[in-house]
Amino acid sequence: MMKPKPPIRFRALEKVKVRPRSLVQICLQRVAENFLSYDNLHLKLGRKQLEDVYAMLDLEIPLPEAAQRINDENYWKRRTQAKHRNAQVEKHGMSWKQTFLELELQEALEQVPITVEYGNPELEALKQQVMASRLHVFQLSISQFPSHLDLSFLFDALPALSSFGITYGNRRLGMDYERAMFGMKISDAQYLARDIRVSQTLVSLSLPCNMIDDELVKVLMGGLSYGHMLTHLDLSHNKIGDRGARRLASLLDPDYCLQALDLSDNQIHANGCMHLGAHLAENVTCQVLNLRLNRCEDNGVSHLFQDMCVNKYLQTLNISCNDLTVRCLPYLNSMLAENHTLAELDISANPLHVAEEGEQSADATTHALQDAGAAELDATNLGDAEEDPLAGLNVTGQFAIFARCLMRSNALLRVDLRQCGLAADLAERITTAVKHRELRAKGIPVEAYEKSKLAANAPPEVAEEEVAEEGEGEEGEGEGQEGEGGGEEAEKVEEGAAEEEQKEKEGE
Repeated sequence: MMKPKPPIRFRALEKVKVRPRSLVQICLQRVAENFLSYDNLHLKLGRKQLEDVYAMLDLEIPLPEAAQRINDENYWKRRTQAKHRNAQVEKHGMSWKQTFLELELQEALEQVPITVEYGNPELEALKQQVMASRLHVFQLSISQFPSHLDLSFLFDALPALSSFGITYGNRRLGMDYERAMFGMKISDAQYLARDIRVSQTLVSLSLPCNMIDDELVKVLMGGLSYGHMLTHLDLSHNKIGDRGARRLASLLDPDYCLQALDLSDNQIHANGCMHLGAHLAENVTCQVLNLRLNRCEDNGVSHLFQDMCVNKYLQTLNISCNDLTVRCLPYLNSMLAENHTLAELDISANPLHVAEEGEQSADATTHALQDAGAAELDATNLGDAEEDPLAGLNVTGQFAIFARCLMRSNALLRVDLRQCGLAADLAERITTAVKHRELRAKGIPVEAYEKSKLAANAPPEVAEEEVAEEGEGEEGEGEGQEGEGGGEEAEKVEEGAAEEEQKEKEGE
């Protein structure tokens, strides 16, 4: 039976499958075009229809209206990525709306002119923007603020502002440079002190690169002394001296809950460091202290180390670039032997090894402190029965005690000894021991790390030779297996030939 032939297809006569938009889509498009003319759309449209309307909305809707009417995350994601391509939502509470509103407010504040009169239309528009986004702004980081405007309208209108950072001045002036355009003024400090005193949600304050000196610190303390909820304070890259450090040290008292204090790149000397250490001894909240690029020297840092023998809460200490010498090593060794909570220590860029010979030969006090440090090291239950971590190295005196304390500490996970004048083999052994301890704390195999480190540091030619040798070894193993198999076959053939000869003899 013959199969029926398929019908002839006339492609030119087939209907084009283009469906016109439905009436619902046309209506939703109309609603999106006149979005600001409707109220309470969430009560009049279904969830799917509302999503379609948000997908059709224009991205140039005025910000005050959009902030109050639109809560759809997909819309704010499109708007953020269209204007701020490098925005990271992870840094803004995982909310695209919060990300866009915070970035827009930061940009608006950074563009405020130097002289602004109250009642100016630009200032009124800025205040309107602040009011529209008041419930969605939690953090502001203003990298430049050319004006010296009173920012009270920010703190009064933002009930959820928890992190605030500002740098007074303009970054790109070109040939229009003027000294008066940089740094915080006394009026700015007074305004800010009032705002800190009034705010009930501020937990992080950052004021870097503001040319803050001791007098401005005195003014700011009028507000910081009321900041009992403040946990992070950044006053780096300023001109704070001993008097300012003495005032700021009061924030480490038990009445406050400061967790991180950054005073790097200031003008703090030994006296200010002593006061910080004295208040740090009884502190139970501070976990990070940064004194990098100051002038604390041996006298101030030695007192700080003595106080840290009592403190059991500090986890990160940065005292790099403070002109420390071998004189502070006995106190540092005592601190490392007694403190079991410090996890990160940075003492880089200090001339520790330069003055070793002169100090050991001339200072009797240093010899006494060396003996005390050695006794304290023996008191840490690290007896002679344990293998010496400095075996094979010619290291004596305080540097030997210092190296053993670092290598045998159970808490220290990171240490930075660069530019300290230590011997390369000693610095390498110390950093390797501390790095291995960090890897074990994280559950990472030390052998795998060392193997990957050697592979990364090996020249390309050596790596290729190792790969080739491995390949040759595998081929050799294969050939050996083939040879063994061939030998067995040859033996079988010989046995068969012998049996045939015997049969022929028997037949004859």
